[in-house]
Amino acid sequence: MSARLRFAVASAALPLLIGASGCGFFRQAAVSTMVPVIEQTVETLYRDRDVETIGEGIPGNLLLLRGLCESDPGNEDLWTLTTQLTFYYAVGYVEDRDPERAVLLYEEGYRHGRRALERKDWFTPDAPLDRFEEGLAEADEDDVPLLFWTLANWTKWISLKLDEPAVVAQLPAAEAALERTLALDPGYFLGMPHLMRGTLEATKPVLMGGDPEEARSHFERAFEISGGKLLIFHVFYAQYYWRSRLDEEQFVGTLERVLQAEEGILPEYRLLNEVARRKAQRLMERRDELF
Repeated sequence: MSARLRFAVASAALPLLIGASGCGFFRQAAVSTMVPVIEQTVETLYRDRDVETIGEGIPGNLLLLRGLCESDPGNEDLWTLTTQLTFYYAVGYVEDRDPERAVLLYEEGYRHGRRALERKDWFTPDAPLDRFEEGLAEADEDDVPLLFWTLANWTKWISLKLDEPAVVAQLPAAEAALERTLALDPGYFLGMPHLMRGTLEATKPVLMGGDPEEARSHFERAFEISGGKLLIFHVFYAQYYWRSRLDEEQFVGTLERVLQAEEGILPEYRLLNEVARRKAQRLMERRDELF
């Protein structure tokens, strides 16, 4: 069954299960039964290459998934999938064309993940930083998926609103949580925590604590873990690191490597690589504007 068909089947079946379930207990049981199907569907989606069709289907399914989360607030896997898909949709389909809408999506992804994390006593991002860090020490490797995708949305949201002091004030807490994630599982999703740390360091102005060399070291570690095969990592490297360094030659060279990369180099994440090629092409078209 194709990724598109699997997503359609899951979408159609879930509301029927919920509508037929009656009380909250049976509703939660119905949702829980479908979670493995949704997880397999998302994995299958990543192997697809039809960027446009998948992109057209995600928004409606995100609305559905949010509703399912409300039906089963304790189902961490479901909340994690919804937070992850929100981030992927914003990065892959929205930010390049409509940054303001992407800000809303990242904020929603963060708020959604935060609600799930706040069910854990140790996640207290509004507490003083030292107390928040003490709580983070209680997180374990099982917490990484929800914690990471929440942070992915959070850090991207912050990076797009660095002109707002109230948002910038959240940076220390976000960085502390990202450091804890790196300590627990630096290789999660082929090194994605390193990618997000490198992106954040490259995005921050030096006067705000940005460290270009630290940024580069995290990008390089992400390449090492992924074997250089997840092309979206290279796009971020060009977009955030080389552009911040005003190195047009490296910027162009990095994007050209993405555009010239062999198809099918990472079959399990083919969709991400197809999205990366499109993002690389758009960045190349904006070369004169960016430099």
